[in-house]
Amino acid sequence: MPIAEMLNRMITTSEVITITYNGGSRPGQPRKVLPISLSVEELIAVEPGSHIKKHYKLKQIALVESSSGERAINTEVKSLAVSDIPNFETLSEYVARFESELRAAGWHIFTSETSFAIGTYFKNGKPRKTPSVAIQYCDRSFLMVMDLDTGRVAPVEQELTGRERPWRVDSWRFKEAKTFTELPHAFKLFIQEAQASDPATAKVLFSPR
Repeated sequence: MPIAEMLNRMITTSEVITITYNGGSRPGQPRKVLPISLSVEELIAVEPGSHIKKHYKLKQIALVESSSGERAINTEVKSLAVSDIPNFETLSEYVARFESELRAAGWHIFTSETSFAIGTYFKNGKPRKTPSVAIQYCDRSFLMVMDLDTGRVAPVEQELTGRERPWRVDSWRFKEAKTFTELPHAFKLFIQEAQASDPATAKVLFSPR
C-alpha cells in the first residue's frame, strides 16, 4: 500500500501511528504521531500530548505503521549516509535506532542480546532462517578448548590483553568475517553491507557465490 494512501486513511480515523522518518533531529528513529493533514509533499502531524504541528516530507518517511501492525513502506527513501551513523556504546542502541529502517527496506530482522542481523524471505513470504548480514559480540574472556580425554569442547577462562577484537561482522559478500575492537566501527561496516545488498537478491551467509 502506498504511504500516502495509508496516511490519508489514518487521518480520517484519528489514530496515533508510528513513522520512521529519515530527517529532522532524530533521523531513522521511529516516532509516534497523530496525523492531521496531508499534501502532495508533506504530512502535518502532532506528537501525542503536544499541540505543536510538525511537518514531515513524504519523500523522507520510510515506514508508516498502524497500532494494529499494518504497514506501508516507502522503498524510494534514501538510506542514511554512513557518516550520519552515531557512535553508540551498546548494540541495543543501534538496534533501536536502525531496526525500523532496515525492516522498511524489506529485510527480515534477527536480534538477540549479543547480535543483530538482517535476512531475506522465501517467495511464499516466510523468512529464511540464516541471515545475509550480521554483527555480533564474541566474548573473548573464554576460549573453547577440546578435552583430549573426553573429546568434549568446553569454555576455558583466559586473561584479556586489551587487544581483543570482540565485534564480528559477517556478510554474504565476504569470504571471511571482519573483526573489530570497537562497536561503532563494526556497525558502520554492517550498515555499509546492508545498504550494498538487496533483500530481493542477497544470499545467506556462507552460501556458494
